[in-house]
Amino acid sequence: MKLKYTIPAALAFVAIVVAVFFLLLDRERDKLEAERAEYARVQQEVMQEIMQEELNKISKEYEEQYQKISSKGRDGRSLAFSADSLLSQLNRERERVDSLKRELKQSKEASIQRIAQLQREIGMLRDVLKSYVVQIDSLHATNERLRAENKEVRQSYERVSDEARQLSDEKERLTQRVNLAAKLDATAITVTPIDKRGRATKRISKMVHLKINFVVVKNITAPVGYKQFYARIMRPDDEVMLKSEAGNFEFEGQQIPYSIRRELEYGGEELPVEMFWPIEETLLAGKYRLILFADGNIIGESTFSL
Repeated sequence: MKLKYTIPAALAFVAIVVAVFFLLLDRERDKLEAERAEYARVQQEVMQEIMQEELNKISKEYEEQYQKISSKGRDGRSLAFSADSLLSQLNRERERVDSLKRELKQSKEASIQRIAQLQREIGMLRDVLKSYVVQIDSLHATNERLRAENKEVRQSYERVSDEARQLSDEKERLTQRVNLAAKLDATAITVTPIDKRGRATKRISKMVHLKINFVVVKNITAPVGYKQFYARIMRPDDEVMLKSEAGNFEFEGQQIPYSIRRELEYGGEELPVEMFWPIEETLLAGKYRLILFADGNIIGESTFSL
């Protein structure tokens, strides 16, 4: 009779124990799942923070490379003028980095697959950045070499220009010396008033000619050949004595009138010259001035009184 009641009681107890065990097991399973989920969440957040930090570094490095290209060097020019394509590519990669940063910031619960994909993209960005660093450093090195070459060329040009300027100045000085050496000079200048018998006179009323005499000195450096000799006679009132048929000659870039002109052949040796001024006007008493010209230069001056 006792055995009859003992077995069901034992079975009931076992059932209760099993039920409690499975209840505890379910609770442990739920707790474990919750811990796994929390671990996964924390791991995901850590990964996102790591990727965000990596993207920030990459973004900073892209910005540094961008500044290398766009900033002006010592010569006032940037690399952008010779790296437009590279600058455009760099801008695209910077935008891509910014886009990934925004995605990471906004997506708090990205999937494992997306996180893995983002990691690959960040790795690709890092590789692309390395290639840009190599290109930009190479571009900088090339630019520095070109700057050095340009500086050398500029210095050579300035040196050659200075030498050419010095040669030009020296040539100008030599030309001036040659011109000065070739300039004719008149000496022994006299003006003699003469009467109708060809004799010298001091009486204005008896004067019919003014006889001008001078000697062109020897000059072997002067050009030889026929030369025009001009005389300008200045009255006491500083007016030039002129004839109606008198013309002009060039002096210092201007055309000026002459009183007397005579053409003679000059061979480099001493040359006596004689000119006559027919007196057809009323002469003023006072000091007169005679200026002689040849080859566009003043070759002599003198004064005389009547």
